[in-house]
Amino acid sequence: MTSEARYLRHLAAYKQDLEWWRVRASRKEEPQPGSELHEDDQVFVYDRISDTARLSLSLAGEHLRFAWTGIEAGQLYPSAHFTTIRGALVAASQALYILGPEDSQTRRGRGLAVIHEAYRNLKNFHEGTRTLPDLTESEAQQLEDHVKWIGSRMSYAKAAGADKKGFKLTDDVVPYAANLVYGSSPGKKHAALSLWRQMSGDAHALGWPMKLRGTVGPPQRGELLSDGTAQGSLKDIAEPFELSYRLLKRGWSLFDQRGEAGERPSQL
Repeated sequence: MTSEARYLRHLAAYKQDLEWWRVRASRKEEPQPGSELHEDDQVFVYDRISDTARLSLSLAGEHLRFAWTGIEAGQLYPSAHFTTIRGALVAASQALYILGPEDSQTRRGRGLAVIHEAYRNLKNFHEGTRTLPDLTESEAQQLEDHVKWIGSRMSYAKAAGADKKGFKLTDDVVPYAANLVYGSSPGKKHAALSLWRQMSGDAHALGWPMKLRGTVGPPQRGELLSDGTAQGSLKDIAEPFELSYRLLKRGWSLFDQRGEAGERPSQL
């Protein structure tokens, strides 16, 4: 069996979970009354923390399924596969960032910070739309109303306890998720953060990650530049795919744990 065939068989083992998570995402799920997530939701009923975490999990699974669709079709890409897997990593990490803390105040502060950030971006979108030419008076007023409404929701989220410092993917979210899942394995944790940095290069079309995955020969005599090639490879795709899958699996497990009522250890 070739190495590519081994990688394919390894990744195919995750297909069943990805399909189950797709089915879960299509269903309406409510945290049980008395559960940690149910209690977390009460601090901001306009946009529930549990829904934000569940959306992150659903989007992570969607990105991984999209990446798998290309793999299954035999279409491997030297950069696009990694931008897709990066989306899965971001979404799964965000869910873990919200669901991971045992302390309810920390969970709520983080969940509300994510909600506030979503509102902020939506507000910026509508404000940008107001500059469109040829807006009617009615359309301009409607946009103004949208901006005001979103601004009020942002204020409510802050008042409900959104973490004042906000959050950053590179400094807060991804390192937290990597430590939560791989904290007992320093090598794997380092690899997770390294892959995050690589795939960020892909997402911003900077090209340098492909130099790490591809091959560059010596320059021809009298030439300053060398020729390089980068092709899609299951060997390169497998590790970040596995990483994102592990984060997502832990995220769904935490969602179930926080959403089920029952006796919980006391928090000191």
